[in-house]
Amino acid sequence: MAQWTAKADPTKDFFIDMITRDIGLDECIFDLLDNSIDGASRHAQRHDRSNLSGYFVDVQLSDSEFAIKDNCGGMSLVDATEYAFHFGRRSTAPKDAENSIGLYGIGMKRAIFKIGRQIQIKSATTDTPDEAFVMTIDVAAWAAKKEWEFPLEHFEPEGFVGTEIIVSELRPATSSEFSDQIFINNMRKDVGKYYSFFLQSGFEIKINGVSVKQHVYGVRDGEDISPYVHEYVDAETGVQVRIISGVAGTPPEDSGDPSTLTKDTESWGWYVVCNDRVVLAGDKTEKTIWGDGFPTWHPQYNGFMGLIFFSSENPGELPWTTTKRQIDETLPVFRRATSFMRDATRKYLDYTNTRKANLEQAKSAESSAAIKPIAQIEARSAAPALMKLPTFDTAPKIRMGTISYQQPLTLLNKVAQSFGNSQMSYKQIGQKTFEYYLENEVGE
Repeated sequence: MAQWTAKADPTKDFFIDMITRDIGLDECIFDLLDNSIDGASRHAQRHDRSNLSGYFVDVQLSDSEFAIKDNCGGMSLVDATEYAFHFGRRSTAPKDAENSIGLYGIGMKRAIFKIGRQIQIKSATTDTPDEAFVMTIDVAAWAAKKEWEFPLEHFEPEGFVGTEIIVSELRPATSSEFSDQIFINNMRKDVGKYYSFFLQSGFEIKINGVSVKQHVYGVRDGEDISPYVHEYVDAETGVQVRIISGVAGTPPEDSGDPSTLTKDTESWGWYVVCNDRVVLAGDKTEKTIWGDGFPTWHPQYNGFMGLIFFSSENPGELPWTTTKRQIDETLPVFRRATSFMRDATRKYLDYTNTRKANLEQAKSAESSAAIKPIAQIEARSAAPALMKLPTFDTAPKIRMGTISYQQPLTLLNKVAQSFGNSQMSYKQIGQKTFEYYLENEVGE
């Protein structure tokens, strides 16, 4: 019987162009930040990993160059020559820092190829300054060679400990984005959100010279309102799971008012956090629990925030994808957690219904419960601490109806002005005109 061999050799073009296609520039920067944070965590384990004060990353963006520099311990020569620049993580690679956020061995290469065509990487460690190295990559020249190696040369670190990456000859789309102030502002906001818990531990991230401010997650905690809290270890994987949910804002007074449909909706929903890295933020889809045999998200639920933390020394057990901006909701460790996530959500959904009929009492209870940072909330027992919300005396239910009609905007504005408030919503105009007719024509 004839036999043949099918070629399965990889091509450099695939790694240069194809694996970069489905990742955004912001995600490229996040991949490089992840490497720096892992370096700081690995270095800080000699001291106190929960305290990353003194470690920093400085990111510089412009239309001609990208640069990222850190003081997070650097890369040893052995790691550089044997592991760090391999496409994919070898099974023989040394163990990362405990609870690392790097995983697939592809993030740095994918990021730098996405950004530009001329790359320089410098790194030096405290332990072996004589092994400090610099690597220069001309992407086009490297792609033309059969060999997959990257040459390294020694340089004198002169006190520098850390890693510096400079990319020039930026791709046109990259150059356009990096010169856009809106992109830069959004980067600072997103970094503050996705790296909140590292910033909280003292790690500093600067973008174009401006320190990123931590986005502080918190829920209301007081006499009448307290969050759902549950911590457990997943029996099959050993992954530690922590769930906190509660009232983080003020629910809308009327979810039928169009003005509430988009107001502040970005912050609400479920957050998935893996080894302290926020992966999914403010989710309102079936990726978490919404609509999967559970109510779909509705603006009535604005003000709800749930966070689920997955932690493991083996990052491969956690439910995240290679971009670390999405989750793999099919993993059993995540599917098992969704039953607790539903329990952590139901009471809030019920509350938003009873709240409408007892609005003033609800608002009073909510305002008296201060926002408490997630880091300060602890599990009280092995069993879940159920969410506590205000309860109201049951009153006879009054059947209600909705009045809806349209009028020219010029007339609506005139009516608003006649009431002395030109900023009145259309709903308020309708309510006031109805009350006026009821008082003056019906006599009630």
